[in-house]
Amino acid sequence: MYNSLKTTITTLSALLLCTMAVSAQTSTNSIIADVDGNGRISRSEAENMMNSPSLKTELFNASIEDQGRFYNALENNIRVRLIKLARAYDTPRWSMAIEMCERSGLSATDAERIALAIRANMPSKPGSQKKQPSSDGTPVIADLDGNGRISRSEAENMMNSPSLKTELFNASIEDQGRFYNALENNIRVRLLKLAKAYGTPRWSLAIEMCERNGLSAADAERIAIAMQKK
Repeated sequence: MYNSLKTTITTLSALLLCTMAVSAQTSTNSIIADVDGNGRISRSEAENMMNSPSLKTELFNASIEDQGRFYNALENNIRVRLIKLARAYDTPRWSMAIEMCERSGLSATDAERIALAIRANMPSKPGSQKKQPSSDGTPVIADLDGNGRISRSEAENMMNSPSLKTELFNASIEDQGRFYNALENNIRVRLLKLAKAYGTPRWSLAIEMCERNGLSAADAERIAIAMQKK
């Protein structure tokens, strides 16, 4: 009986370890809005995400890897439509694309954010080379780990550091350009959008969005001006 009990305990322990391992793997590789956990985003799950402010915030603030995981998990017909939306962005077709989105219940703001996120995750065209970090040994402002890239946490740290902000805004055009080119792609795309909005009727809306994310109007303006100069 002792041996039987020992065998049972050993078996249960093994099952528990397997369950924990599977759970950990599922958690690590979980996809935003994938309610049933099957690794695919169905039409109903995509609609649920767009009607959920918390899920939308999670997606738009996610890392480029997590955003890519979400868009790659979409059903093919949905993904194709979003790729078309992204390609229409900043072209004469954009106004028509927005009209079609609004007819389908997708706001212009969300459509623009999705288009920017998709563009950040789209593969490079054949034959094009991806930008590499500067390798000339020149340090990049706010690059704490010295890897030549500015991560989301490093960018947030910079915006919360008066000394680093002063260093960036007073830096040469070359040093500012080095900083902006080192930003993670999804951050750089958002700042380019901010710069394009500066001096246009869209600026007030851009400022509202910046302030919601903790970026002051003054800092947003200085960033937009710096981005236009680089």
